[in-house]
Amino acid sequence: MNFSKIAIEIRLKIYSELLVHSGPIDYIADYGPPSPPLFRRQRDGLCPAVLRVSRIMHGEASPLLYSSNCFPFPEVFTTPSAPTSTHIGPFLDQIGSHGRLIRHICIPFPTFDYPQPARAILHEAHIENLELIRDTCAGIRTLELLGPPEHCNYALSHSAIAAEALNLLDTRFKSIPSLEEIIVNLKVYPNETRAMI
Repeated sequence: MNFSKIAIEIRLKIYSELLVHSGPIDYIADYGPPSPPLFRRQRDGLCPAVLRVSRIMHGEASPLLYSSNCFPFPEVFTTPSAPTSTHIGPFLDQIGSHGRLIRHICIPFPTFDYPQPARAILHEAHIENLELIRDTCAGIRTLELLGPPEHCNYALSHSAIAAEALNLLDTRFKSIPSLEEIIVNLKVYPNETRAMI
């Protein structure tokens, strides 16, 4: 039987089984220069090869892949002048116009520079990432921020500048018009007695 003759509702269910993961898609960053796109772990059960079967299948299935999955970007340590960044740019370059289909992204909690007392400045790498998400992921609905305790921002632990730092971040979030939900996840390890907020 010709696959294209099967009812579209059934084809979409098949594509969903092959391309939609129940949790975030697990990526591994290559820390060597130059930074390549992220590598997906092979044991996640996804079968993106189906997108290469035909143009029709690609057109029908790719919206499911990008709109129904959470895309997490791991923290990447680069240089002392830009200590944290993520592989958002290479990934979005690789998927091209499909970036507009992405609904859910997870990034490390942005960090702040604090060159003067009682002043916070959002780190340039995070500004670039948030602007790239705003400009490329026109359909994003959920932005998830991950911040383990050992990476909590100095700026957020001092009340004199915490409000300013959060206001800077809030302004960046409000510049992403399609954004509906912001989730902040703080990892707390078993030996920790309190959560950092």
